[in-house]
Amino acid sequence: MDKKNKTINIGKNKDSYEMPLNLLQMSTYLEYFSPNADRELNEIFKKLDLDSSSRKKYDNTIDFKTDERERKKLRNINKGLTMELFASGMFGYIDHPVEVNANCVVNYTQSEGSTDDMFGRVMPCNFAQGNVPDVQIDFENYMVLLEVSAKYQPSKEDYNKQLNGALKHARSIRKNGYDKPIYCLLINERTLDHVGNKYELKEVLDDINSSEQIYITAMSIEEYSALGKEMAKTYEAEISNLSSDDLHTVFNETVKKGIYGRFDDLLVKHFGDVKDQEHGSWF
Repeated sequence: MDKKNKTINIGKNKDSYEMPLNLLQMSTYLEYFSPNADRELNEIFKKLDLDSSSRKKYDNTIDFKTDERERKKLRNINKGLTMELFASGMFGYIDHPVEVNANCVVNYTQSEGSTDDMFGRVMPCNFAQGNVPDVQIDFENYMVLLEVSAKYQPSKEDYNKQLNGALKHARSIRKNGYDKPIYCLLINERTLDHVGNKYELKEVLDDINSSEQIYITAMSIEEYSALGKEMAKTYEAEISNLSSDDLHTVFNETVKKGIYGRFDDLLVKHFGDVKDQEHGSWF
């Protein structure tokens, strides 16, 4: 892959933001989220210019009150925002969608002494607010929504709230006239390997009519990290040749399996099958 840094759009009709990290870096740094360690997370925030000193430098601060507990909210904001940036940035490598919209809050800053808009800079400021999906990816024949959570050790109630939030956002998009399939992928600390998480997903899936064409699946942050690293290390050539139809097939195979569908496993299997076919054609 020639271009290591992928450009993602921060919300529809907004300026583009260039992720300063490549696929392998983003995938590796995702491993820091589960331990929830301050030192490692602060290292990530600094690379994305989200640490306190960088925010002040680029006039990208958040107006908190003086209470110390409120100031600590910046860590949680940075963590959630970084998850959205990584999730959208990594997904941008899977295919070449029309737009990858990370619906986080942004600031448009002007370089010091500059009056030319060309030298302005789009800076992520806060995570997506509750009335929009975290990430929206538009393909020609379908849409993918990513709903992410960086919450440390989320409860069953947290998980259920995120699942229903994904369904709410998908139904809102459908209500606004979108008539093609919508696939929702949840990413958080919980994995479908656990029966309880399967049960929570099943409850939400049972509430969706087939006519709605809304499909939901889920994976853990650890699984998403492993998928990204596998893609970067083993399937770089296959990624660049993946079509939106191929990806649509993988999503269809995933949702057909319901609570047993594993998007990451099926995508890696697809890459492996393509690689085997390419190698077989040499003989």
